[in-house]
Amino acid sequence: MTLKYGRNPGKTGVLTGKKVFYPVLFSQYNPAVIYGSHEHIPPVEQQLVIKKDTGFWRDFGFGMTCQYRSDFINIGGFDVDIKGWGGEDVHLYRKYLHSNLLVVRAPSRGLFHLWHEKHCADQLPPDQYKMCMQSKAMNEASHGQLGMLLFRHEIDAHLRKQRARTSAKKA
Repeated sequence: MTLKYGRNPGKTGVLTGKKVFYPVLFSQYNPAVIYGSHEHIPPVEQQLVIKKDTGFWRDFGFGMTCQYRSDFINIGGFDVDIKGWGGEDVHLYRKYLHSNLLVVRAPSRGLFHLWHEKHCADQLPPDQYKMCMQSKAMNEASHGQLGMLLFRHEIDAHLRKQRARTSAKKA
């Protein structure tokens, strides 16, 4: 999670207490899945392409934010009782929604959430573990790509049958 603290440009107090920004990032799918193997993965700069097969808009993510430190402190900061993966960012976001500050959410074409391995610890409570696993699944590939992997054996069997039929017709 990244929490950005800002400083007021110019006079103190001009912008604090007004707005907090939660960008909607484009989240990259697992490059090994979308490019077929580890050997075919292009350099990161070439992977930063916004297409339905390369990733998705992370409209449910609240870990990336731009806010003033004073606003973060005034709202009570993170819930320090939340342990392990997930929840603290959503809790902070909800506090802002119920405050007098304007919460701004908008897609940011220049911000990417790069794919990385996600580990869901066995020590997490069941609800947090389930959230972690759901997040992990969503970040691997699109529904279509996951479906092709899941049904790979059926597809291969179909292709073998088609080749056998074609060979039989030629003979």
